[in-house]
Amino acid sequence: MARLRLPGDTPAERAQQLIDAVQQGLANSNANLSASASGSITVGGTNILQSLENLLANLLGGSTGGNPAEPASIRQVLLNNLNRNVVISTAFEPVTGTIIAVERDYVVVVETTSNLVLIPIAQIGSVTPA
Repeated sequence: MARLRLPGDTPAERAQQLIDAVQQGLANSNANLSASASGSITVGGTNILQSLENLLANLLGGSTGGNPAEPASIRQVLLNNLNRNVVISTAFEPVTGTIIAVERDYVVVVETTSNLVLIPIAQIGSVTPA
């Protein structure tokens, strides 16, 4: 997989650089697209910039806009439930316990049996209070 080297000191700055580059590329292309005064670009009925913004928000684990009352990602839901008892559903089996750490790509849960369980965030389907 190729890695992008975008200018910027923070993930948000690099994400904005990527959005700007895509917007510029689409504006310069001969594709069947339309641009609105609000800055949205649609190709075949899909708002490209909104789709890209949503993708980047999920990748960065944060919000790039939208409704601040809604968590932007599973990682944000996990952070909101730090030190709380939850049920985390995965493709294998649900894990019930207290979230004690949320890392970049995994969460650490202590089960009632005192077992530590490390769950890759990419494998989490949902998080609910226990």
